Amino acid sequence: MPPVVFLGPSAPASDISSILPDAIIRPPARRGDLYAYRILKHEFFLILDGAFGNVLAISPREVVDVVQDGAVVVGASSMGALRAADCLPAGAHGVGIIFRLFKHQAISAEDEVAVLYREEMPFPPLTEPLINMRIALRRATRKGLVGASEAEEIISAAQSLHYTMRTWPGAYQKAGRHLPSEMLDLLKAIDTKRADAILAAKRVSKMREASKAPLRRSNSSQLFGLLGNGRERPADALSGPGRQQIGPEFIEWLCCSGKAYRWLHSEITRLNGELVAPISSVWNILDGSGELETELMRFNVFKRAISEARRCGLRPSIEDHRQAERQLVNAHGVDSWNELLISIGNDSSYSERLSIHRTQLALTKCLRRTFLFGPGQSTKPREVLLWHPK
Repeated sequence: MPPVVFLGPSAPASDISSILPDAIIRPPARRGDLYAYRILKHEFFLILDGAFGNVLAISPREVVDVVQDGAVVVGASSMGALRAADCLPAGAHGVGIIFRLFKHQAISAEDEVAVLYREEMPFPPLTEPLINMRIALRRATRKGLVGASEAEEIISAAQSLHYTMRTWPGAYQKAGRHLPSEMLDLLKAIDTKRADAILAAKRVSKMREASKAPLRRSNSSQLFGLLGNGRERPADALSGPGRQQIGPEFIEWLCCSGKAYRWLHSEITRLNGELVAPISSVWNILDGSGELETELMRFNVFKRAISEARRCGLRPSIEDHRQAERQLVNAHGVDSWNELLISIGNDSSYSERLSIHRTQLALTKCLRRTFLFGPGQSTKPREVLLWHPK
């Protein structure tokens, strides 16, 4: 059976067809697409792009089920890189720089790879993925074409733009910088998503050639959970700890980050400086909204980023603190940090917790900035070598 490739704006279809001439090239993957093609006994899947937003995105559970059924799933470039990093322990394969950055949690959000494109004409994309901008500026900085401070300003400006408005001219304009046409051509030529897509297609080709025996197939009459209750079995986002173990800290993170106000405003109260809420109520509300697993994974990434930054001995800069403060202000729906503190009232304990959270958030931003623009190797996390151009 030919391989199935889920492709959108990451690369032209001709790039993939030249490497996998018999491949079935499908639009960005949606929930259920892997199941559908696995039922037809396809054995190799390459996920590059995935739909999200107004449709259900392909879930980690679906990838795990298809891998456990005996298929080979390779991910790269965009949603594929994210899902490959999620499902690596279950046997999924990841390829390329972007996959490695998701794997090592240097990046974690779909926003890093999201772009605007026309479904009938997916390539080239109409906007620039943030991860391409990070890597392009990183390489331009290493070549001495862009100063580190200028690169930081441009990335900060790009982050503040919605992905549907994110372009090189837009980011430079928002940062108050001039973009020469020669520099624009150089930056746009560094297309990491496309390079990773080509690399992944070559990996699939080699894996097919190396496969001398048919891959194992499941004899399950339940079609690996499709017809049973297992299709959407929740992943263990925190790798073991139960709700009672992480509940209080998770609730505090929801409140301090501002995320709680969307779902839990009426459930969470503060009593004698302590954040109080029935843990079961928080779980039920988030689970009902479909956001429980996502928020638990974000919480886990946040805690691990802090731990990694401290291991590396990093110290947030003033700009890191400003970005963290701005993010918290926006999340709480106020105009300034002072206004946020005033809204808390006389709750000095919660004010202190909020300030600690701001410092922790600044530390995660310092970690991300160090990956991109750190001046020396001694203070960088181990995975920073992944950024080095070949």
